[in-house]
Amino acid sequence: MRKRLGLQRPIASPRQAYSLLEVALAVALVGGTLVPALRVVRDGLELSRTTDRHQLLANFAVAKLEEQLGVIATTWTSGQTTGSFTAEGFASLRYVAVRSDSPADGGIASRLMNVTVTVFDDANTNATLDAGERNTVFRTKVARLATYVAS
Repeated sequence: MRKRLGLQRPIASPRQAYSLLEVALAVALVGGTLVPALRVVRDGLELSRTTDRHQLLANFAVAKLEEQLGVIATTWTSGQTTGSFTAEGFASLRYVAVRSDSPADGGIASRLMNVTVTVFDDANTNATLDAGERNTVFRTKVARLATYVAS
């Protein structure tokens, strides 16, 4: 400490450490803000995984729908196709594709074909779509026009 002349008090040196109370308050403040922030991150990651899975179902459904449109363009035959995406690395994903020109299915015999593709996440691996399993359905109709028919 330096000495001063007169009746003035000596200058105190700066503090060297925090008190226990200050440390406890800092920990409580950080803990109180960190826990909700981590909860938001966790919920965001879960939502991201769900969104990615739905997007995957939609992508595979569109691919199978386009495949069925190719079958219709070449043969104009009704039918149902089922399968899985094991070859693509997604063994739990399965699909059902239905082509029909029956009026009961929304078609017109030999003139309009209804195509429906359902892709689902087969959680219980029983190869059928059950209630509660994620699924995506795409459907379209294809007209049999003279310009599409080979001579």
